Amino acid sequence: MKIALCHLTLSMGPMEKNLQKLTRALEIAGEYRADWVITPETALQGYHFYKIDPEQKLEPQPAACLHPLRELARKNHQYLFLGAGEFVKEENCNYNTCFVFGPDGELVGKHRKNHSHGYGGEGWVTNSAVAEPVQVGPVKTGIMVCSDAWYMECPQRLAAQGAQLLVDIAGWPISKECGDPLPSWLRCSKETGLPMVLCNQTGKTEWLDFTVGQSVYIENGELKLSYSGEDALLFFDWDEQTGKGLSEKFVVVKLKESKKE
Repeated sequence: MKIALCHLTLSMGPMEKNLQKLTRALEIAGEYRADWVITPETALQGYHFYKIDPEQKLEPQPAACLHPLRELARKNHQYLFLGAGEFVKEENCNYNTCFVFGPDGELVGKHRKNHSHGYGGEGWVTNSAVAEPVQVGPVKTGIMVCSDAWYMECPQRLAAQGAQLLVDIAGWPISKECGDPLPSWLRCSKETGLPMVLCNQTGKTEWLDFTVGQSVYIENGELKLSYSGEDALLFFDWDEQTGKGLSEKFVVVKLKESKKE
């Protein structure tokens, strides 16, 4: 299967601009016949949306604005891992969530962040206590959101429930505030025995420099593929039967490029 990571500048939003960029990313991912498309953390609204506008209200998800992305997932017969904030009416709170939409455009499953900072840019987030794998096609997938991978409780719970692959969507650059996340990612893979895919974001803001953030593929606690830098879609092949990566490097495609062009 072919996996596409959307290593994009999304952290500042606004949502309308992010939707345009994500739409283009899915179009290109369709041209390259990706089976899975994975976005960064809060790819929809932008990681810093709360610092920009603390009064911004989140919607219950999936909202109507996701229709074009879900239609592209259906058209391309892909699974889409979408990072988005959501408001849950029944609980009167907001979650930082990774939604998984299937090849029919319908919701397959989701994971709500277990370990948020709870202040600053994440002052809007309520932590979830649930961590359960999602069946994504033939792969029982353990999904995490960013710092869920810092605490071994979350990946270990997912592995104990039969996860075959860990997927982490992130907004996590190397920085004074965040440290270097790579050792924690390597540890997740090594201690669970599972391969791990992490989709990060890029772009520079007044609060964080995401341009040094890495998107990676890890196997047996060993870094196999890594990319940091300007906006790109990163493609690699993975064997769901053996749980092994088949690519020696990412195929890097800039958003302005496509096979049609």
